[in-house]
Amino acid sequence: MPDSRFFQSTGPLALSALADRAGARLQDAARAGSVIETVAPLHAPETGALSFCDHRRHLAALSAWPATSAILVTAEVAAVAKTEAALLIAPAPTVSFARLARQFFPEPIPPQGIAPSAVIDATAEVDPTARIAAQVSIGRGAKIGASTVVRAGAVIGDGVEIGPNGDIGALVSLHYCILGARVTILAGARIGEAGFGFVTTPTGVVKVPQLGIVEIGDDVEIGANATIARATLTRTVIGQGTMIDNLVHIAHNVHIGKGCIITAQCGISGSTVLEDYVVMGGQTGIADHLRVGRGSRIASRTGLFRDAPAGSSLGGFPAVPIREWHRQSAFLLKVGQKKGTGE
Repeated sequence: MPDSRFFQSTGPLALSALADRAGARLQDAARAGSVIETVAPLHAPETGALSFCDHRRHLAALSAWPATSAILVTAEVAAVAKTEAALLIAPAPTVSFARLARQFFPEPIPPQGIAPSAVIDATAEVDPTARIAAQVSIGRGAKIGASTVVRAGAVIGDGVEIGPNGDIGALVSLHYCILGARVTILAGARIGEAGFGFVTTPTGVVKVPQLGIVEIGDDVEIGANATIARATLTRTVIGQGTMIDNLVHIAHNVHIGKGCIITAQCGISGSTVLEDYVVMGGQTGIADHLRVGRGSRIASRTGLFRDAPAGSSLGGFPAVPIREWHRQSAFLLKVGQKKGTGE
């Protein structure tokens, strides 16, 4: 069970209600009135808990679950499962579990209204349904949408616009940016700071003014301590539904398409374009002014220095097609083994 010091359950819920919310079918309709109070991992059986099993290889774990619990399963698993737990049959148990777990334990949010210690410029527009936590600063002409949450210590700069149902984490700073609906930004992220633009001269470095903005689409999530630089003259763009992990850096003028997944510690250099649905593994670096085609997948710790066509699967440093990278890795392993034996 999640730690009650940090997470408060909204349960209990009847199995019939869980089935409806998950788009699942209760294998034994006679158990529709049984109630579930919490969630738990499959390897830690718990009374009154909900878990999930999405593959036959986990079948052995089901036998330990008590009759007072429930497990989301595929039809294939349900056909061979041996357990006293109630079974909820769903097409995608993992997805159903994620949705139900969020309903049992919604993200804690600040109280309604504006905390007394918040500092809000008189020209800012804050929707009456927004929740503004302690020590928040909201600048001149900023706009905060309906039901948006701004957590403690966040700084919303002059002119920044945040759409409805956003969630801005503690100590986040937002400057020179426009956010769509349902944008989540985790603690400590920095959006809209100046890009790293300069030119060198015989007498020293001249800083190029960064006069653009950052535009973030609907349903984007940006991880803790991520940084996204504003453009030099136009826009740095994060497309709808893109997920950005913690400690990612996105430089000025970058354009990221819809539904991309960028994992921890990646760096994307200036003016690069990621088309829709690109996936980047952790610690990947992409050089400037490149184009990564739609649906490309880049393995962790890859260094990309040239354009990647749509549908590419790349790995290595420098990046090569994934199968070639695997061959290179296997060859180097064999060479190392031979040296280790004195050959």
